[in-house]
Amino acid sequence: MSEAIDLEELRSGIRSVLDVEATSERIHRHYDGDTGILADLKRITGELGWSALGIPEDHGGLGLGLRELAVLYRELGRGPVPLPFLSTMIVADIVARGGTPEQQARWLPAFAAATCFAALGLDGTVTLSGDCVTGQLDIVVDGGDAGVLLVRAGDRYVLVPTDQPGVTVALLPAVDRTRSLASVTLEAAACESIAVDADALAVHAALGVASDCIGGAEAILEKTIDYLKVRVQFGKPIGAFQALKHRVADHHLALELARSLLDTAIAAQDGGVEPAALAALARVQAAEVYAAIADDAVQLHGGIGFTWEHDCHLYLKRARLNEMLYGDAERHLDRAADHLMEQTA
Repeated sequence: MSEAIDLEELRSGIRSVLDVEATSERIHRHYDGDTGILADLKRITGELGWSALGIPEDHGGLGLGLRELAVLYRELGRGPVPLPFLSTMIVADIVARGGTPEQQARWLPAFAAATCFAALGLDGTVTLSGDCVTGQLDIVVDGGDAGVLLVRAGDRYVLVPTDQPGVTVALLPAVDRTRSLASVTLEAAACESIAVDADALAVHAALGVASDCIGGAEAILEKTIDYLKVRVQFGKPIGAFQALKHRVADHHLALELARSLLDTAIAAQDGGVEPAALAALARVQAAEVYAAIADDAVQLHGGIGFTWEHDCHLYLKRARLNEMLYGDAERHLDRAADHLMEQTA
């Protein structure tokens, strides 16, 4: 693994690019159907090596870990930026850990160059027969962008390329248009088995979603505070009213607690106590805080908060999808409880 890099420099570099390439105006254009925005973002971020952060060096990547990827996920959440990086980096992590040399050589360089993206097909009815899978995946996040799927078939995991006969990907309407949703039908589609560390997959997914939530919550809270400073009512900025000050202060406190738990969970992955349980708990708290802040931001922005042209709905819809992404709160709390029980048994 490469020597650790300065996280603040990484954060600053990512944000400086997104401040130009993923402005509010461009994100709204993507929401309204401009497919060129996503294509531009994929190209630019691929050229800058963001997709290579977590890829091993011997496959064209930078060999960094969750500590650095969490910075990327957090900054993408601030946009909210419509890039399928989280799904792809989770699959890349699995391939790097348990893939055969041939699988690693095929997929990891493509992930690093952002010429191929991936998605998780873990919830569905899929059967494995020999080297083929058949079944239905009803909702696959980022499925419309994926060149390969990591699919669970019973107690086995397989890699399924999407550009082959037997794979039908149908885009689904989504309230949150910063992510694509798709249904996937598999009819005797060719696949390759792969060894999967289920705990590593769950931890990466939980910390990735939590990081996205923290970034989004920070951004919409900052936008709300800026609005409260300039919106005048009864001769003074509405941010001067005590009731609104208290609401913002409560959100600040909740966000700081969620941010602290996430930082603790990320640090625990390097040998700390209860890393899997902490990741699950950080995911639940960050998602709840993000949804609460985004929901109240609509109210605190008054009439403009309800309009399509404003940013509020972008964050609220992303927050609501994040609450369900890769498992709802109940699933993650159950996972945390299971890990804690194992440690005390």
